[in-house]
Amino acid sequence: MTAQSGSPSFENRSADWLGLEEAQSRIFGQASPLEAHRISIAESVGHALAEQLIATATLPPWDNSAMDGYAVRAEDIERASRGKPAKLTVIGVVRAGQPTAVDIGPRQAVRIMTGAPIPRGADTVIRVEDTDAEADPGVVRILESRDRGRHIRAAGQDMLEGESLLPPGHSITPGTTGLLAAAGCETVLVYRRPTVGILTTGDELRRANRYEDVRAGRGIPDSNGPMLAAMTRAAGGIAVDLGIAGDTPEDLMQRIRAGMEWDVLLTIGGASMGDADLVKRVLDDLAFHQDFWRVRMRPGSPFSFGWLPDGEDRQPVFGLPGNPASAFVTFEVFVRPFLLALAGHRRTLRRCVTCRSGDTFRAPAQLTHFQRVALSDSPHGVVASVTGSQGSGLVSGLARADGLAVIPEGVEVIEPGGEVEVMLLDDAPGGSTYDTASRGGSS
Repeated sequence: MTAQSGSPSFENRSADWLGLEEAQSRIFGQASPLEAHRISIAESVGHALAEQLIATATLPPWDNSAMDGYAVRAEDIERASRGKPAKLTVIGVVRAGQPTAVDIGPRQAVRIMTGAPIPRGADTVIRVEDTDAEADPGVVRILESRDRGRHIRAAGQDMLEGESLLPPGHSITPGTTGLLAAAGCETVLVYRRPTVGILTTGDELRRANRYEDVRAGRGIPDSNGPMLAAMTRAAGGIAVDLGIAGDTPEDLMQRIRAGMEWDVLLTIGGASMGDADLVKRVLDDLAFHQDFWRVRMRPGSPFSFGWLPDGEDRQPVFGLPGNPASAFVTFEVFVRPFLLALAGHRRTLRRCVTCRSGDTFRAPAQLTHFQRVALSDSPHGVVASVTGSQGSGLVSGLARADGLAVIPEGVEVIEPGGEVEVMLLDDAPGGSTYDTASRGGSS
């Protein structure tokens, strides 16, 4: 894409105050998958397929036994019972991985292991516990007929040669690697992970090596840098630490220029219009094109999105607010889906579930609110309760959050017991048991 210009200067720029859906649409519509490369399937978890996976063999290649037991003809055991067992002659043994040339005739059986091919003529496998396990060598007595016609896995039940198994954009999970291995793949074509430069700003910020300043009241912890790096990695991106920029144009310019080599640039802080909020001024000096600034949401309204020219292309730049909860929410709502789309994933949005409210949720009607909630089970369904104070500058509630309760624009209050939609975060306890009705799928 060619670079764009013509944005109003910092001083003349007014807030756009976009609705949530319009802001998401304008961001997500700009995301195209990065280039593809081939890697080993052992390294592929978390990537997205960049090719269609086609079966090159039929699996299972033959009808095979679903358990250890005896392959028989159903008609020979039709009335078998413990009082009147069916007596069959055992004519051989078949193990998994062994071909069989055995044909079963009337009143005959073959001892068979799980996965072994079914002998010709057999249409049933009787489990060992329903037999006398050949108390007389060479003869087996069938004590139950409940499994007539059962325990045979048909050839091709898993896949047929030439069949499409997975589409491009499928997110590779450990289960996917099992399928890739079963399909005979040693390597797989995947989209490249995006690189993300992360720049926090502010003279007041301190990393752990200067935490004594925090204890003495001379600074505040930089929780955003490590948090957003972790969120980037969890979204499949590669986080690049650009450090903490001081409140000078020179330091900001140097660090932003260093961040322009990566696929995406995140700036945290300096998102408003105060005299000390220098990020936009420095971006303007680099021919930044702002798509929009401010969204009708809380926390995170002073969020921005735009582009820096990068030769013949352009670099997406996300301006996140400096308050930790605001940075967290805007990353989840805007940045994470964008990174997943760059990495080629078809499903980029978090799964949403409908829960019962455990608290009163209040929100100004003109904003979409995201409140940090913990989830618990109850006889009436899953209950969402706030993790504590919802101040945007607070961090501890983020660690306890299983999800973000979404109170849409136009809704002022949800009373306890009412329905509230919750966007699940990673590893929500019991999440697999919840109603999986989704607003946009999961990654």
